[in-house]
Amino acid sequence: MHAVQPITSASSSALQRLSGLAPRPATLEASGLSVELVTSLVLKHLWSAGALTTSTLADRLGLTGAVLEPAVQFVRREALVQLQSRGAGENDLRFALTERGRQAAHEALEKCGYVGPAPVPLATYARVTRAQAVPRRSVSRERAARCFGDVVMSPELRDRLGVAMTSGKAIFLYGPPGTGKTYIATRLNETLSGEVLIPHAIAVNDKIVRVLDRSVHECVDRVEDHAGHRLLIAQGFDARFALCKRPLVIIGGELTLEMLDVRHDPSTVEYHAPLQMKANGGVLVIDDLGRQSFLVQRIFDRSIVLLEHQVDHLAAGSDTVFETPCDPIVIFSTNLEPADLADEAILRRLGYKIKLGPMPAPLYAQIWERACAAMNVGFERRVLDYALTHLYPQSGRPTLACHPRDLIWMALDKATYDDRPASFDIEDLRWAWTNYFLADDDAAPANATR
Repeated sequence: MHAVQPITSASSSALQRLSGLAPRPATLEASGLSVELVTSLVLKHLWSAGALTTSTLADRLGLTGAVLEPAVQFVRREALVQLQSRGAGENDLRFALTERGRQAAHEALEKCGYVGPAPVPLATYARVTRAQAVPRRSVSRERAARCFGDVVMSPELRDRLGVAMTSGKAIFLYGPPGTGKTYIATRLNETLSGEVLIPHAIAVNDKIVRVLDRSVHECVDRVEDHAGHRLLIAQGFDARFALCKRPLVIIGGELTLEMLDVRHDPSTVEYHAPLQMKANGGVLVIDDLGRQSFLVQRIFDRSIVLLEHQVDHLAAGSDTVFETPCDPIVIFSTNLEPADLADEAILRRLGYKIKLGPMPAPLYAQIWERACAAMNVGFERRVLDYALTHLYPQSGRPTLACHPRDLIWMALDKATYDDRPASFDIEDLRWAWTNYFLADDDAAPANATR
């Protein structure tokens, strides 16, 4: 789970923009919610907490007292709660459930297990999501250079990635294992600027679908103005939303088609938003394409509709079908050849195709030197030259970006075993090489057991 982190924004005008985009509703009608739904949430919060003041209830639900008041009046009138005491203020009352209220709360939880901030209506979610979609043509050469400044890559590759991101279209990264596809895919999210509002949940008819996922959404609790003064976000916008960095959702071989649909958890009686919905406003990485347990064609069939129309059609149960915006930048990453995964017509519609391959010797040397520094071991050019002029040419293996770190680590293991910590030589590297790569049968050590 990500901890709430402070970040730097352009100025306090960002908060004003957010307040205008999602203003705090002043009445129940303005919230777009029914008194029945809010009442149900009140009962469930009291069930879980035991007793709460009206101000604490309002904070938990992300609603103002005025919005909450009709539900509070209803539960009091129906004898679902009993007054225990007064809170800090004259009108801040502390309630607990009556026996009748506990029965009503139990019935509410059996119908819907969601207990959290009040949801936003589907129409509000759609409007806010469209307003904060990834801005097209927003990634400049300068920004790409800054975001990838600590990554060893050719300027040509960096520019290809930057142009692909500024297009807003899907990106298809392919190449052999160890070329850095997954790492680059995750770093691409850093080229996107700004923050987005993510609702805790949305209401679709009488269903609540949980959207905010702390495993992928990194919440922000404060920003800085031009003078460097930190401004608490507090209640500047509708508190049913959380302010987050643009999301990065990564899924690999464990992807199933069910993850692209609203998921119902029978154990908690909750609905959960699909991956692409959680990624709205950011990046969705589908990694290890071709490793899934079903045909890749089915991923493409689903993705093309989303990519071309920027809308998704979902269902929360058999009786609730709805449409939502769907506009993340989708990045496909695979070790397989694209032509083996899809025909030309599909590939043409998927956007940019960028191949990652072996590293040229100068770039490979930079990675090697950085790996030495990261492991606090001295860089020796002669050891690197031996790898480049003997080991790689003799084996015919490509110089992949993952090799330096792995080979140096194993060479240090051998040196430490020999009581020579924090240094390694050519013999250690040769030992690491024979243990890192699979040997051909005719190259097996003489003392190997067959």
